[in-house]
Amino acid sequence: MIDKKFQGQVAIISGGGRGIGKAVAEQLASLGAAVVLTARSEAQIADVAASLREQGAKAIVVPGDVGAPEQIDEIIGATLKEFGRIDILVNNAAVIGPIQEVVKTELNEWAYNIQVNLVAPFYFTRKLLPIMLEQKYGRIVNVSSGAAINPIVGASAYSASKAGLDMFSRSVAYELADSGVTVNSMHPGMVDTEMQVGLRSVDTRDSPLDFTRFHNAYEEGQLRSPVDVARAITWLAGPWSKDHNGEIFKIADDEWIRQVNADLGER
Repeated sequence: MIDKKFQGQVAIISGGGRGIGKAVAEQLASLGAAVVLTARSEAQIADVAASLREQGAKAIVVPGDVGAPEQIDEIIGATLKEFGRIDILVNNAAVIGPIQEVVKTELNEWAYNIQVNLVAPFYFTRKLLPIMLEQKYGRIVNVSSGAAINPIVGASAYSASKAGLDMFSRSVAYELADSGVTVNSMHPGMVDTEMQVGLRSVDTRDSPLDFTRFHNAYEEGQLRSPVDVARAITWLAGPWSKDHNGEIFKIADDEWIRQVNADLGER
């Protein structure tokens, strides 16, 4: 039985107001975890938290932009004040823009992408590791992307940030061997989220950019459900992943997903 498998644990989920983050919050809360939702849109995370509380879960919201380190400090402080511990961190918040050729891209836009997608997971991890190491337990899941390996032309910052996130996960894992704390990356594939809507809305006329594959995936019904991705992240955030550290998991790995379904139960 996995009912309430996360009872007594506290999870911070960035980008928790929609898509994958929302689905992760719902999954972890259903299994007993207290969840802390953060995102720039207070209205979105407030709606998610209200729904979870109606179902008997513990959920709080701490709105903020993870691109600003001081706001990450506020998120962690509010979590400790409310719950006194932090067991799980899901670094899910991300931006995909700027979507332009490098020759046309502004430095501040490119740098902001790296700040949100790579520096924020570093800073969250840096601040939480002392807590998790003292507990001798912690799970950090970095939501990465296949763009880390197969770049999206026109999304150089996003591709670079996700490649960096994967290597960051692997590097930190070496430092945490036998500590009870694990850090893993996960590639969710193409998921039916607003980020995919944004990619399909890019006007590529008179441009070398080609986003045909994103349109085709949508039209052919190949986009994955956020719920399926959330189940895989839940597996990484739970006891089942204790022997895995510094690994890059891919939703397209059928053998792993069979294990996820075996441990969490078929949907």
